[in-house]
Amino acid sequence: MRSAIDAVQDAGFGERSWLDALTAVADLTGSMGAQLVGFGEDAAVPFNWVMGLPPEAAEEFVLSGGADPRVNSRVRVGMSAPELAVLDETAFSSAEDARLHRDYGRWLERYDLAFGCLSPLLRRDGLLVGMALMRNAAQGNVTADQKRAFAAVAPHARAAVRTQLAVGAQGWRLAFSLIDALSVVVIVCDRHGRILDRSALADDFLSKDTRLLARRGSVSAARDKDSAQLNKAISVAASPERLGPPPQRPVILRTRNGVDPLIVEVHPAPAAYALRHRGAALLIVRSAPIAEARRASIARDLFGLTAAEAVVAARLAEGLGPQAIAEGLEVGIGTIRTHIRRIYEKCEVNSQIELVALLTRL
Repeated sequence: MRSAIDAVQDAGFGERSWLDALTAVADLTGSMGAQLVGFGEDAAVPFNWVMGLPPEAAEEFVLSGGADPRVNSRVRVGMSAPELAVLDETAFSSAEDARLHRDYGRWLERYDLAFGCLSPLLRRDGLLVGMALMRNAAQGNVTADQKRAFAAVAPHARAAVRTQLAVGAQGWRLAFSLIDALSVVVIVCDRHGRILDRSALADDFLSKDTRLLARRGSVSAARDKDSAQLNKAISVAASPERLGPPPQRPVILRTRNGVDPLIVEVHPAPAAYALRHRGAALLIVRSAPIAEARRASIARDLFGLTAAEAVVAARLAEGLGPQAIAEGLEVGIGTIRTHIRRIYEKCEVNSQIELVALLTRL
């Protein structure tokens, strides 16, 4: 029991994932799976972390009507029960639910979820957070000892949830104050790109920038191609079922004519955001001109490039082609091609790929 309690306490401080904690709870009670789920208004499910079922099961649960108290007696009874009450399958009418509601019944049958045991952990601001055990037909209903073990862990899980919600409301306000002092643009989004929070500097940035945009409360890019890459990165980073780290490569956004690159790093957001919004992503915006200035300085100092050649070399290293560089610098394409020829000669490279590798390594 100690290992399960330690796991949920660690999850509250972000030292372990909730999937790890749920695994420990399922092992303690001899159950096929465990769940930490939030229910909002109108049968909304802001988060649903499930251990023991395939990732698609959580979304199918919502589509089947499983989050609707009119369909699912486990939800209906759990919503009216006191916090930390422990209810086993004898309190529900799951067989009747499955008979009356075919989609939900098929979901129960598909994943062999014949028995359940749950505890409402916390009610706050229209959100009900509950923890549950999932048991198949062979495992049967929980035994008295298993029910007592689950009841012993539930208060620690409740404290862990409260810790994460408190850190989200207070600790990250302090963190954003520090971020603003460091002049860093930071944006927190849900997995659909909707903005949940942002640093003060981000407000000014989004009101002026032409590469990263805020439209109807969601982030997007000026170019459709860039928006697709940004949306994919956010979706991966914010996925609650993510098993491994998100891609480490940043997303590069450009203006509509393909110039002036902006670097956006996308990472999983702190657990406090993920808890309420079923996953969230943290966007850190870094100005490409800073990287460009560094590369230009290296190229100028080490290879004797002129100031104009150094700028062209830096933009080549960002992946821009000759035409885009010419448009960005407002000079003729012939001038840029002359600069590129001289850059290759001075740097002793034969292609843009070799130049990028050289400047990146340096």
